Amino acid sequence: MLIRSAVLKDAKYLSKLLGQLGYPTSQTSTLEKIEWYLKDGYKLLVAESDEIVAGFISLHTYHTPHLPGTVGRITAFCVDDKLRSGGIGTTLLTAAEKYFKAMYCFKIEVTSNLKRLETHHYYMKVGYLETSKHYVKFLQES
Repeated sequence: MLIRSAVLKDAKYLSKLLGQLGYPTSQTSTLEKIEWYLKDGYKLLVAESDEIVAGFISLHTYHTPHLPGTVGRITAFCVDDKLRSGGIGTTLLTAAEKYFKAMYCFKIEVTSNLKRLETHHYYMKVGYLETSKHYVKFLQES
């Protein structure tokens, strides 16, 4: 298993994985997102096996006025549904945590949809804490 930064040729795999998360996305849109995640403050890692992307994790770092340092945020995370529970997700998460440490983050945040109960258990199992409620207001329809 190779963990590496996403490149444009990964768009077809990432589109498929985003669809598995419940966010159907065109390859064109995915290409734009990959380009966005090449900018400072962003990172998009993929897990590759036999030249196929088996999973991804997207990362963002930012600062807030009320916290003492850089915050790392996992913005999306998916392993192919046929390959889950085989360690790919943990390998990606470990790589993300290493990246955040290198970026001097003092904490990592991740949001998980209320319906993803298995994901909640996974995060708790690997040391993440539930510390707040997350609210959203959609400004336009998708």
